[in-house]
Formats: sequence, structure tokens, C-alpha cells
Amino acid sequence: MARPLWTGSISFGMVSIPIRLVPAVQRKCISFNQIDDQTMSRVRLRKVSEATGEEVPSDHIVKGYDIRGGNYVLITDDDLASLAPAKSKEINLETFVPVEDVNPLMFDSSYLVTPDKMAKPYALLASAMAGGGRVGIVRFVMRQKEYLAAIRSDGKHLTLSTLVFPGELVDVDSVDEYETLNDVEISSKELAMAKSLVEALSDDFEPSHYVDEYRLSVEAIIEQKAAGKTPVLAKAPASKGTVIDLASALEASLRKAKQARVNHPSAHAVHASNAANAKKAAPAKRSGVKKAVAKKAAAKNAAAEPAKPATTTKVRKSA
Repeated sequence: MARPLWTGSISFGMVSIPIRLVPAVQRKCISFNQIDDQTMSRVRLRKVSEATGEEVPSDHIVKGYDIRGGNYVLITDDDLASLAPAKSKEINLETFVPVEDVNPLMFDSSYLVTPDKMAKPYALLASAMAGGGRVGIVRFVMRQKEYLAAIRSDGKHLTLSTLVFPGELVDVDSVDEYETLNDVEISSKELAMAKSLVEALSDDFEPSHYVDEYRLSVEAIIEQKAAGKTPVLAKAPASKGTVIDLASALEASLRKAKQARVNHPSAHAVHASNAANAKKAAPAKRSGVKKAVAKKAAAKNAAAEPAKPATTTKVRKSA
């Protein structure tokens, strides 16, 4: 179970509901370190002064805001202390709004809202919100920052998604590229075919049929290299090129989609097959990768060491 990031309560009218916030997403990405290929040691970044090129001690690093081409206003922690929102352990449900009224671009990080101590008021709120097509809009303070958020219910569980503030959204009218749409003309035939293509490609969403194929493939390469094997690399897909005749492209796409429907009643069969293949190619456990890498590095380092008397054993560890 993930560790709660925040513990408090939801204020629902006069009802107080003890809850905890647990991250709803666990990112599964592969991170790489920068390595010196001569010594196999980590490359570290240093904070240096632009003026002298020398490393700056942490106690001499302060906050500065660039006001005009390299002129900075220094801001201290004391300057910001009075602006910090007051600590609070309460999420106040201010209003319930139709979910379609909330711009999807505003949704940010997601959390699981779990009951804490008393389950009945939690279950009551989850049941009351179920099927209403509305989300609860709240404000709360977490880690000295105030958040705008939306609470949703599936009938049994509550979830919370933080929202970006409206002023943080990019105004679409300010994006120059959208101006090219003003002169676009779409024929009734093109629109009809496009709608038919959308219908032909429509299906129910099955999240379990989708996997991060890139990450699993990278893990497979790491596993093979750690075991001293030469990885078999897949060929990059050929570029589709630029569409010249839109109508012809739509007709061809529609024929292909309809044929796929005949061969595969569910479009998810393709995704399920891709997911299965990617899982087969990926290593069973990440720990096996680390052990293989450590074993290979130890062997390489041992081979690089000059011969030692039989009574002494020394293995140089790579940083």
C-alpha cells in the first residue's frame, strides 16, 4: 500500500469525513544515469558561478527573479513566509458541478481518497455522488501549497484530481497555428467519410489491453545486454508520408477499417496481441537486470585489475 501523502477530512455540509490521499499513479519509466565510459563512474552535475566558474556552496545559493536581462531581485524565505497558505487538514466541498463543465485540460495529478477511521460517512458521500454526473469542487492545502481540485465517485470509491487554475491554461486564440483553420473548407463527402471512419474505428475502451510497449522493449534490451547478449533490434516503422489526396486517403482508410472489423470483430484484439508480445519480450523482474549488470561490471573490473598475490582479493567497485 502506498504511503498517504495527506491526512485530513472532507467537510460535506456539517458532516466531517476522515480521509487520506494516496497517489493514484505509479510512474513506470526507465531512467538512465550519465556514465563516464572510461572509468564507468557516474557523471555528477555541479552548481557553478557563471562569473567565476567555481562551485557555489549551498549556503550561498539564494532565490532570484530576473526582471530585466540579468538583473535580479533577491527573494528570501522570510519574504514568502507571510504569503504561504495557512495549514489546514480540511477539504471543504464548495459546490458540485457537471463534469462536462470542467475543461479536461485542467485535470492534473490524481489521488485515491481512502477512508480513515470512520467508513460510513465516506460510503454515504460516495453513494450520494454516484450517477449524478457531477464532481465536487474543493480547495485544500498540501505541503504549503493551495490546490484547486475535483472529487469524483464511482459509487463506492472517491478519487481526487488536482486542477490547474484557469489562468494557467493557454488561450487557444493566442496560438498562431490555429489561424490556418479559418480558411479550411470541408466538403460534405469528406465529412461523411470521416464520420464513417470514426464509426468504423469505434469500440469500448479496455484499459488492460494497452501497455507501454516502448518501456517493455527497453527493459528487454537492458536484460539482453546485462546477460552479455547482442540485442535483436526491431526495424523502425516506415514513414507514412504526407497525405496528398484527402478523399482517397479517407476511402482507403475506411476500406481498411471495415476489413479489419471482418477479420477482428473487436479492435482490441490487436492491442491485446501487442500487449502479450511486449510482455513476453520484457524481463520478468527488474532485480534480475540489476544482478546481471552488477555481475558483468564486477567481472570487467576484476579483469582490469593487475594480478594480485593469491592471499589477497580486491574488487574495484564502479561508482
